[in-house]
Amino acid sequence: MSGNHAGGRIEAALQLSGVAQNRAVLESWQRCHDQFGLVHETARRPEIISESQTRQRRDRSGRLFHHAHDMVRTLYRKIDTAGYAVFLTDHDGVILDSVAAHSMLPSFRTNGLLPGAIWSEEREGTNGIGTCLVEGRAITIHNDEHFLTQHAGLTCTAAPVFDPEGKVCSVLDVSAVRDDIRREDCLRVRSLVADYADALERILFFDECANDIILHLHPDAHHVGTARDALLAVGADGAITGSTALARRLLSARGGAHNIQSLLGTDMDSLMDRLLPASPLRDNNIISARAVPMGGGGVMFGQLTLPEKQRRRFYTAKPRSAARPANDLHDIPDRDAALRRLFQVGSKLLANDIHLLMSGETGSGKEHLARAIHNSAVGAGQPFVAINCAALPESLIESELFGHASGAFTGAARDGFGGRIKQADGGTLFLDEIGDMPVTIQGRLLRVLEQRCVEPLGSTKSVPVNFRLICASNVDLTAAVANGKFREDLLYRIKGARLSLPPLRERADLADLVARLLAGFAKDQPVQCDDDAMAVLHNHAWPGNVRELVNVLQYASVFAENGVIKVSHLPDDLHKVAQNTAAPARGNGHNPLWQAERDALGKALGEQFWHVSKTAKMLGISRNTLYRKMEKYGIQRAGSDHYDSVDPKR
Repeated sequence: MSGNHAGGRIEAALQLSGVAQNRAVLESWQRCHDQFGLVHETARRPEIISESQTRQRRDRSGRLFHHAHDMVRTLYRKIDTAGYAVFLTDHDGVILDSVAAHSMLPSFRTNGLLPGAIWSEEREGTNGIGTCLVEGRAITIHNDEHFLTQHAGLTCTAAPVFDPEGKVCSVLDVSAVRDDIRREDCLRVRSLVADYADALERILFFDECANDIILHLHPDAHHVGTARDALLAVGADGAITGSTALARRLLSARGGAHNIQSLLGTDMDSLMDRLLPASPLRDNNIISARAVPMGGGGVMFGQLTLPEKQRRRFYTAKPRSAARPANDLHDIPDRDAALRRLFQVGSKLLANDIHLLMSGETGSGKEHLARAIHNSAVGAGQPFVAINCAALPESLIESELFGHASGAFTGAARDGFGGRIKQADGGTLFLDEIGDMPVTIQGRLLRVLEQRCVEPLGSTKSVPVNFRLICASNVDLTAAVANGKFREDLLYRIKGARLSLPPLRERADLADLVARLLAGFAKDQPVQCDDDAMAVLHNHAWPGNVRELVNVLQYASVFAENGVIKVSHLPDDLHKVAQNTAAPARGNGHNPLWQAERDALGKALGEQFWHVSKTAKMLGISRNTLYRKMEKYGIQRAGSDHYDSVDPKR
């Protein structure tokens, strides 16, 4: 074959897709021609290793095949377009596992897509699996983009799976033997494949780094502890021993840091003191995300997950806080009257084994209230097992909830697993975001609630369980029932009583809540907000509720000078609020009562030199009320002993 002919084919490939894709295809075609000596029109039989060799490769892949087995099948069910198959390979591009419709198997086998087949670029030219291994990113090779013309009827979309050292250890691939698929049709498939590859990477990361300290990082505290955060495996000496793809991008941006000191500018002892609670949490070894200053400037939010041995060693040397007394209906720190009433009602109901269904906006504190109710009604010494139904992959939620017997499925724990429901025996099971629980799992949960027994996967033996149940949702479950996304019989079973949490903007205890949160963040000295910063917090709408407030205060605490948070220390998006805190009043300047109260407030503030707390105490009102009145009358500070007069007629 002439070089000109090959060059023409390579140039033609450039016109098939976008710029990044063009580069990948062009470079791959050049490798095929220059390095591997492949010829476009060559018809060659697929190279397939023996079944025993394939089995050996599965064994050598460690836990990869076991963890991926169910995930491959779940991904296949998610792809609803006919004619697709899902493949899992090892680091050499050898297919270890596959799933396809029975009627399509002959077609895929004819094209060499079956377990044991080798799909490296060197062997099969430009293709989804082989080129993905080289590129190290999700990619689609569509029809004529394949170097060998015999593969021109294939459309292959693949995503890499990385090990904790950053090497590609596997590829997830979705292929179709059809010539009517357009490139734009592959966008959804590529997004799905990439998501499942990321999920598999995280599972492998936690499995292989089980003996390391895991640091979770993300610029947004909402995403810490979710599938979107960056994960770093850290040794006791602070050396970074493993990372996920997201974390490696973070390390690269920080100059390729290899230890915590160079990344964060602190040592492991200081990091653990900052991110870990004074005493171990009973059922979860991570806590809410906290602000972490970065070594080169800026702030991220972080959590730590400790392996069991590290937890015992760390907490043995630290004094444990005393347990909170159970059955005390006043044992809740929140001072909002509506929230305290929910706590008291919920505690009495749960003590009498009546299920609770909480509703409220995201971040309004549903788990916080659920734990407080549990401590009061059941006792802080009893298990409180919290599960976020939206955070668990559909393929794992069943075994996570109900447990599984030894050998129940490929990748099952060697000694079996009792399940989270069994862990809640004698205590409380808290199911957050229950509206996102798959309908098939809802039926099993309903049977557990009715029979008070749980049957692990792969077992015929029922295990009796006795627990209280609290569920939470930020979606309308009645509407979910109407849409067929939630079982009506389960809804009636779990909503023994409904508790609707107020959003933060409707709570009357913001000042007290801020003080308590800041006291919890303090390490070396107490931190508080000055009056101007507090006014900004009062005027903010808080769409993220308490979770957003926690993030704001953690951020501001990092920059607080001499233990005082000022407006300039708040995140940038709150600065806009600060600029509008002095908005003109909407009242009626001709109303003598309106003007009299406005003048009286201004005089009182001037007498107390604009010290809001002292002014509120003198007037016998709360700081919240005083802030609201100041906003109502358009009162803003202009000097040390007087106030600006805002004429409402202007």
